[in-house]
Amino acid sequence: SKSYEDIKDVYRPGHADYTYDAKYGIRDYRGGGRSSARETVGRVAAAAIAKKFLSLHGIKTLGYVKQVGDLVAEEINFDEIENNPVRCPDRKKAGEMIELIDKVRREGDSIGGVVEVVSMGVPPGLGEPVFNKIDADLASALMSIGGIRGFEVGMGFEVGRRKGSEVNDVMYMDDSGKLRFKTNNAGGILGGITNGDNLVVRIAIKPTSSIPKVQSTVDKFGAQKDLVVKGRHDPCLCPRAVPIAEAMVNLVLIDHLLLAKASKI
Repeated sequence: SKSYEDIKDVYRPGHADYTYDAKYGIRDYRGGGRSSARETVGRVAAAAIAKKFLSLHGIKTLGYVKQVGDLVAEEINFDEIENNPVRCPDRKKAGEMIELIDKVRREGDSIGGVVEVVSMGVPPGLGEPVFNKIDADLASALMSIGGIRGFEVGMGFEVGRRKGSEVNDVMYMDDSGKLRFKTNNAGGILGGITNGDNLVVRIAIKPTSSIPKVQSTVDKFGAQKDLVVKGRHDPCLCPRAVPIAEAMVNLVLIDHLLLAKASKI
């Protein structure tokens, strides 16, 4: 916490320093306190148990970095996710992302991106029609992660530019008599309830707020200050956010799976 001593009275741009002071009258300047990503270790630990339980029901969740800056993964190969430091499923784009992140780091800046999470084997019928829609619970869980600024399901905000005929997922019966969808624009959710297709969600992650560039701010006494944040900070949060996003999705899924089972007792 020694590197934080110089900023104990200064509000860092992009951080929760001011809002914590405004609400509580006190804040932990030594790394963000409750707003620090260190807080998520408990979530990931709990989700490890959820992951094992879900696997017994054939449910598997995988997260990966879909986008960094303007670079978007075009090929989704799950085997590539842990083969590169950015956790990108597209080998070619992973290399470009690494170069971009390194370039931004050398400039003393940071870069944002998008993490996508896919859950396979999710049965139809999880979720509620009004309150506790599964997509609403997923949004709440994922948006509770620090640094998240957007949430999408399936086609997401792209639906705002499309026609109904382009968005609707056509249904059919396969050879085994099971209902299937030709596309998955809905992201596996209809009316707040899972439809049996893959669950697909995305989160937009802001650039790391702590950067070594000079930024103008104020301190808690109202004095204008020029701030340079010291210490070690990731130039891109996306790779580290992947296991946290997976964890939150798994925690929501196990809640809804148990609720669905309890409703039939």
